[in-house]
Amino acid sequence: MKKIIAILGLILIVAYVGLSILGSGGEYDAEKLYYRAMKVNRKIAANPDVVPPKLLDYVETELKSLLEKYPKAEIAKSADIILAEVYIFSKRYEDALSKLDSIIETHGNIPVILSTAHFMKGHVYEKQDKWPSALKEYGLVRDDYADTELGIQIPLYIAKYYSDKGREAEAGQAYNDAVLFYEKIEKDNGKKPLGYIASKLSLQTYINSGNYEEAGKKLEEALNKYKNMTALTQLLPQVENIFVKELKRPEKAIEIYENIKESTYDDRLKRYLDKKIDLLKKDKE
Repeated sequence: MKKIIAILGLILIVAYVGLSILGSGGEYDAEKLYYRAMKVNRKIAANPDVVPPKLLDYVETELKSLLEKYPKAEIAKSADIILAEVYIFSKRYEDALSKLDSIIETHGNIPVILSTAHFMKGHVYEKQDKWPSALKEYGLVRDDYADTELGIQIPLYIAKYYSDKGREAEAGQAYNDAVLFYEKIEKDNGKKPLGYIASKLSLQTYINSGNYEEAGKKLEEALNKYKNMTALTQLLPQVENIFVKELKRPEKAIEIYENIKESTYDDRLKRYLDKKIDLLKKDKE
């Protein structure tokens, strides 16, 4: 639940920044109402299961006031989503679904808002144990908004749902589907950021499914393809996790570290790799 909230929070921040750029300079009062509500909502999101009702009531009142007074303000789009989130926290699921349907109808031309609304609808159905309805919403986000923060994560999310429920056959199929989904996105986007994200999620899919042999191959491929420091920082920790811890092949980890060391001009990275190599060699002795 908290991971979902974190994802939604990030999306809403990005959405607001983008929408604010489009907005006029006369939205200061709407923004004040929004930030007052968001300050409290962050406290709610940190632990939604033990929230005093008065906090939920406060956020709902502030957001409704914003939407009533400034319905055409750009920030009202994000306020709508936050209000639906408050309904979910309050377990007012029918109110949440009604609000989300209204958002989809009103803001249907903004992909980040639309994908978030459909994902939240799926989440509501999931909490109501209506998985077929949830899956329909998640599938829509996956198929129509694969290039959004939520859309690209849906295949792995679905596979994890089946795995957590002990539905192994469905989980296996979902993991296979997720790999195919991510491979296509990576192929279509090359070395673009979306391609890299797909590569990381493909790697995570193999790890989650326990297929460490394929995870190792995918990790090597990613390290050879994405050589910028951000990618290396995110991918390198998986070398030891996969090759040393899971596959018991420290010699392969050493080989990968040495190859990266030879191809980089970053002295700090070289020193880091030297330390990793030395430790692995000592462990082998």
